[in-house]
Amino acid sequence: MVLQMLNRSNSGLLISFCLMLVACGSAPEKQNFRTEQANKLSARADIAFLQGEYESAKNDYLQALRISQSVENAAEIAIIRFNLARAFHELAQPEQAHLQLDALFSEPALPYPPATLAAAAALKSQYYLEGKELSLALSWIEKGEGYCQNKCPVAGSLLLLRAQLAQRDNRLDEALKFADGAAAALKSDMQQMELANAYRLSGEISMAKSDFTKAIHSFQQAHAIDRKLGIPGKIRLDLMRLGAVYERTGEAATALNCYARALTVSDAMGSKQGVDEVRAVMKGLQKLPEVKTPGSQ
Repeated sequence: MVLQMLNRSNSGLLISFCLMLVACGSAPEKQNFRTEQANKLSARADIAFLQGEYESAKNDYLQALRISQSVENAAEIAIIRFNLARAFHELAQPEQAHLQLDALFSEPALPYPPATLAAAAALKSQYYLEGKELSLALSWIEKGEGYCQNKCPVAGSLLLLRAQLAQRDNRLDEALKFADGAAAALKSDMQQMELANAYRLSGEISMAKSDFTKAIHSFQQAHAIDRKLGIPGKIRLDLMRLGAVYERTGEAATALNCYARALTVSDAMGSKQGVDEVRAVMKGLQKLPEVKTPGSQ
């Protein structure tokens, strides 16, 4: 059961830096009417995206894109295409997601901000990694690094992608070096959600290397961040990882405690699949009376 959980690690890794950060390289100017229109549509789409209303977000982003194209607002076009790619990805339309990102690297090209191009390349790499197209994932990491030069908001995310590639090739020492480097970069930039991802990946690699002390420390750091941010799905994941490493060290009681907490979080989230998964792990660890969760009496 432990190996099964670890094989799913970070498969849905998100580049979670704030998109406003990408745009902050340009000095604020008095906006014309059409740019204000586009910004209002983009802001509405951002809210819809965060609420999981991806179709609505896509439609507003598309309107904002057309307006921004009409006035050749390069910085806004780049950000909107990035966001459109994320919306199409959530709508299970990967071809459309890639088309939005590819448009930023195709002729005729506007003078898009290098930091946004680095982010777009990192997102393409992420999607190729999810699709197990590892050579393409690597090529887009390299393209992103060319735009980034270690000084842009996605520098840590690019290192994290390299860590995942190394992990998949079982180059664990190299993977850990990249993951820890990503954590250092993200810590300085205060990108907390992605920092938690880096700690979690570092923990998984450390666990694979049987460095359980480091693994526990890394998972605890990820858990602390995710609790602060209030992300139930990630909190559950951190608790499952902690349970797995304690299980490996033979500390069954502590592992069971972590799994029980993950069960409570899953139940509170209303995730039947999550509850069933945790119960299966717990039963595999030790044959105990069924653990009661809130509302299960």
